[in-house]
Amino acid sequence: MAQRVIPHDDPKYPNIHQRLLVTWLKTIVGYGLMGALIFAALWFFGFSYKIKIGFSTLYMLLPIVSWWFSAKISLYLTKSKPADPNNPRHQRVQKIIDRLFPKSGLAVQPPFYVSADPRANAFATGPIHSRAVIAMTEGLLDCDLTDDEIEAIFAHELGHVKNYDVGINSMIAIMSSFLFAIVDSGLRILLASAGLFKKVVGIRPEQSILPAFLTNIIMYVVFWLLNKVSRLIQLFVVRSRESGADATGSFMTGHPCQLASALLKLVAHAQKNRPKGRDAEMFRVLRPMMTVDVIFDSVHAEPEPNGLWEKIVRWWKSLQLTHPPVPERVYYLERMNGGKCDLPKV
Repeated sequence: MAQRVIPHDDPKYPNIHQRLLVTWLKTIVGYGLMGALIFAALWFFGFSYKIKIGFSTLYMLLPIVSWWFSAKISLYLTKSKPADPNNPRHQRVQKIIDRLFPKSGLAVQPPFYVSADPRANAFATGPIHSRAVIAMTEGLLDCDLTDDEIEAIFAHELGHVKNYDVGINSMIAIMSSFLFAIVDSGLRILLASAGLFKKVVGIRPEQSILPAFLTNIIMYVVFWLLNKVSRLIQLFVVRSRESGADATGSFMTGHPCQLASALLKLVAHAQKNRPKGRDAEMFRVLRPMMTVDVIFDSVHAEPEPNGLWEKIVRWWKSLQLTHPPVPERVYYLERMNGGKCDLPKV
């Protein structure tokens, strides 16, 4: 089946523009939900503006530092080194990136790094365009990828850079930390000062162990629920940025099918080489910035659940993924293409 190629002289790219708009709207919704939780917490505990400023300064400092040094941290964790100009495999990819970069619209070309990891993947990181880097694992070139598919993968990564996705994902994490700080301090103050709390549960003032025990139970329940809600919002934003990078990369190349084909090959390789032990823990941290989720992604969509409980479990599981499932990404790439793609059998 011949693949439909979007002409580069078409200024509209209507399907890709539509997908980009949807992903940005999802990101805005995620930020709105997190902001609503923060303001609700501030309103409930009646915090003054001085306390708000104090929380902002204290709890946003560390995430901001991590965001600024995100490239160095990621390269250290993945043990990535600058691409070897004498290595033919590295030379091949560097030439593809050099051809692709003018299509990105970026002013500064990110340096290219390589990790010795045998699992197939690529990533981009860095706080701003001038401090961004793009990288791949050695395993990426063990998936029988064509030059066009490699170009599509790095177009996706340059899409992350162009869209400031590292900053967007870091900021939603900062907002989550801010929310936890507000609730933690406010709840402790509320429980410590509530004389009525002891009367309601029938505790005498001289009893100190039991009130502390009850306080810890309340704190645990509140923070368990808060952690689940804030985590879901964060991942909602992260997934929207992955979809946005798919659309931005397709806009650069004009060939959504190339990325669809590459994703299937990558995830097929990932299924055969799942990380284990300490490697799995590292990838749990790094998977939001990878091209595919090497821990959970799969080639084929899960079968449709039968009962209500199975549907709830599947829905809950999907909310906790850092990437939209590859079959879903392929579906939207085909929609951006305006027709079915000629995809590999994997």
